[in-house]
Amino acid sequence: MKTSQPAPKKSAAKNTAAKKSAPRKPAAKKPAAKKTAPKKAVARKKAPPTDALRARVDNVRAILDAKKGENIVVLRIADVSSVADYMILCSGLNNPHLRALADEVAKQLRLETPPVAAHRRAGSVESEWVVLDYVDFVVHLFTPQMRSYYALERLWKDAPVVK
Repeated sequence: MKTSQPAPKKSAAKNTAAKKSAPRKPAAKKPAAKKTAPKKAVARKKAPPTDALRARVDNVRAILDAKKGENIVVLRIADVSSVADYMILCSGLNNPHLRALADEVAKQLRLETPPVAAHRRAGSVESEWVVLDYVDFVVHLFTPQMRSYYALERLWKDAPVVK
């Protein structure tokens, strides 16, 4: 009687080698991309007329003065930087005074027609520096110590002071 022996097993290495050497089908060609004209730059939002912007900046100066803000300086930075057209610097006596100044500017500008809201409000009363960004102008409110420490007037010395 003959005993049947099991067939020898193929090694895994030979199987994978056989699979790797099998010819691959050529990839389908993609249709050629259409050539289009370059996209035009998106137009910036039209800035308000210079007279209206200057009137708004003068209004902010008056608001700060009415709330007893100290050492109010307005710089025209449009020719020096593209960040904004005007920068308004003002000192407050202490943290509650800074909060009152920032809140009053925001409140009065929201009451204008059309209402104007800050694009961004940064800093905090606890840091002793509050920034109100209205895109066309930026309002910096400091305590006297922080204002002298950062010395933005010296940093922006090339910008003319608006009287």
